[in-house]
Amino acid sequence: MMYQRLSLLTLSAALLTGCAGTAAPSRPAVLPTLDQLQGEWKQTNGGEQATLLRIDQQRLFAKAGCNGMFGPATLEDGKLRAEHLASTMMMCPPEAMQRDAKLSRQLEAGMAASLGGQRLTLSDGKDALVFERQPQGETKFIYVAPERKACVSVAPMQCLQVRADKSKAWELHYGEIEGFKPEPGVAYRLRIKEINVDNPPADAASIRWVLDQVIEQEVIKP
Repeated sequence: MMYQRLSLLTLSAALLTGCAGTAAPSRPAVLPTLDQLQGEWKQTNGGEQATLLRIDQQRLFAKAGCNGMFGPATLEDGKLRAEHLASTMMMCPPEAMQRDAKLSRQLEAGMAASLGGQRLTLSDGKDALVFERQPQGETKFIYVAPERKACVSVAPMQCLQVRADKSKAWELHYGEIEGFKPEPGVAYRLRIKEINVDNPPADAASIRWVLDQVIEQEVIKP
């Protein structure tokens, strides 16, 4: 009887182990092709200083803190490389410009790329940048006024003033532009992505605006 009881316990443990071993594995990362990386990516482990990345055909655009960088891109032997990067020439806080310079060095030297589902990991052997694919949207150009204006949505708030044409009057934008932090007293021209939101809550907008690039900015004297 004792032998039978031990045998049953052993069999049950083996069956449980077998069931645990058949659980669906997580999707493994693979070496991608450049075609698979087409589109826009946002760093998930960068906090407020998240790097933005876009690959369009064989060109790469990136922004790590201050200036936009762009240049031809290749993906060979598992390494994404963008040599001879050019950039815009805005002056920013030193730490932001240091992030730009570091990313430029990493991309010009080449970063090992792996793709798992909708996540892209780029590594230089020391640091790893993890990106999430961003939804595609319609590209638009807008002007942003140097000052906000009081408005009321669900509650009183300060709205951005925007317009698509300089000859038009300013309109209130009830929401923020993702990735964009305007400075008071500075006027901007932006390239944005307008993305439709499926099934938004009753008190939320049906579209999202996401910063693609700061085209121009100008300090407006009071």
